[in-house]
Amino acid sequence: MFPTSAHELLRDERWRSLTADQEKLRAYADDEWFKSGLDAAYEVLGDDASRLVQRHAVLVIQPDCIAGRTAERCVEHVRGQGFEPVHTIRFHFGTEQTAGIWHYQSNISTQDSLDIADQVCGRGDSLLVLLEDTTAEPVIPASLRLTDLKGRSNPAKRTEHHLRTILGAETVLVVLVHTPDEPVDLIREISVLLGTRMRELYAAMAEPASPGAAEDLAAHIRDLYAESDPHDLDLQAAWDRVTARIADPEVLSTLDKVRHGNEKLDWPWFTGSLVAAGVDPRGWDALLIGSEHIEHDLPGIPRLVDRVSIESWTNGEGVLLTRA
Repeated sequence: MFPTSAHELLRDERWRSLTADQEKLRAYADDEWFKSGLDAAYEVLGDDASRLVQRHAVLVIQPDCIAGRTAERCVEHVRGQGFEPVHTIRFHFGTEQTAGIWHYQSNISTQDSLDIADQVCGRGDSLLVLLEDTTAEPVIPASLRLTDLKGRSNPAKRTEHHLRTILGAETVLVVLVHTPDEPVDLIREISVLLGTRMRELYAAMAEPASPGAAEDLAAHIRDLYAESDPHDLDLQAAWDRVTARIADPEVLSTLDKVRHGNEKLDWPWFTGSLVAAGVDPRGWDALLIGSEHIEHDLPGIPRLVDRVSIESWTNGEGVLLTRA
């Protein structure tokens, strides 16, 4: 019998195959995106849904990764870590999608942070890449392993081994790639990002990876490169380019304080100052500066849902299903 809702999953131990955090599933219990995703997963994959979802991860290659021309390096690195491309879908990361994906984390975000995230993700099309974890004897779900490999959004919480560091993500909001944290998030997030096309992704999970899947992904990347302008995504270079265009001494004085960490950046003021100086307030230079220097979080508010730990899976709160 397939589960028809999060409430049904919570009535027995089946929830442990999708998450190690029962409270997260409770938070998702009445979420329409999760319900749609769960229905689609079991309708397409049947009783094997949880096992197949555990075996796969989703990598979102964002417009900033395309602008920085680091998408091939990204794919090369994840393949070197045992993740093989299975299927790629091109989509647009609109404001509904950014609100949906980060709904349970963005309750602590400032409006400036939300606005910049919308602009970064919406600058062009993105690629949603389904990856199979080819690890011989996995101990955690593929989605969790890829998320751990990716690293946090805050550069101070990453090491040189994390994917975002390797790709050169310097700031908190221009982070190049996104991954759902664990199986329950994969189910919910592909529903948010793809709508009914998520069934195409589930169907791909059940089939052997096509020999042409990697080349198909490479072709999508080449197409996006051809349709967009490159950018160095260098924060200090962005500062130099922007301040060279501004003549107002009061604006330059305030920006100097911001650049040296003496005060936070007021995003509406900054974008207004850029418009007055003839600088694109939605360009990558502006977004990089905003991403680094705004106030990101509201004080004293916990996230509705936070990231699950690897230990919560390895200690048995989540249950990894045996591969067929």
